[in-house]
Amino acid sequence: MAHPPAEGVPPLPAQDPPRPSVQTLDRGLRLLELIALSHVPLPLAELAEQMRLHRSIVYRLLRTLQDHRLVTHTPQGYTLGTRAQSLGRRTLPVLQRIAKPEIAKLAARVGLTAFFVVRDGDEAVTLVSVEVESTRSRAVYTPGDRHPLTRGAPGIAMLAAEPPREGERPEVANAREAGFASTANEVIPGLATISAPVTSGPDTAVAAVAIAFTVERPGRAAVDAVLDTARVITGRVRAALSTGAIVPGVN
Repeated sequence: MAHPPAEGVPPLPAQDPPRPSVQTLDRGLRLLELIALSHVPLPLAELAEQMRLHRSIVYRLLRTLQDHRLVTHTPQGYTLGTRAQSLGRRTLPVLQRIAKPEIAKLAARVGLTAFFVVRDGDEAVTLVSVEVESTRSRAVYTPGDRHPLTRGAPGIAMLAAEPPREGERPEVANAREAGFASTANEVIPGLATISAPVTSGPDTAVAAVAIAFTVERPGRAAVDAVLDTARVITGRVRAALSTGAIVPGVN
């Protein structure tokens, strides 16, 4: 029989019930994420090492993912399969539909690789990327790439569109004043980016428009092109939301 706590002794805090977990599903999803985030195919041995699981367990997981065409095996290792790629193209369809043509126009206008990044909690995730073959730019941001919001121009631009926070980086305050963010060597060595936020309403950033470059900093015309594109996409996102469009993380 349970006894009441002794006088003067506070009761133990109520604990949330443990969340159910399906181990095989959890492992399969973590394995799929490892493969998706790699820029090169990963061999079985490396996947087993990163998963900290026996190779036979990882092999069985991979066979199941292959059966569903979520991964495929190449002589170099495992990479995403056609089914995973088609599912990825369906991610955030409203934002993709709005952003893709504008990002293509931006890349053509400035002659640099342009990309569109969305917010996912405390991370920035590339949703659209349009490559331009140029000695001034190289395509290194591909759809699905992610990094902390606090690093890189896209994340800083999104944070700058929101009210100031205690302890925020000085770069965020600078971007808030300038209307755009600019960083170098923060996410990928040798790469610099300029970015402007896309907002769904006052003080609410949902995405960012960015360009990448490797040598001399683009002039004011390129910055204006990024700002123009962000304004166009912002207007279209808000118009879509006003007509009932569903954007995960926004409504």
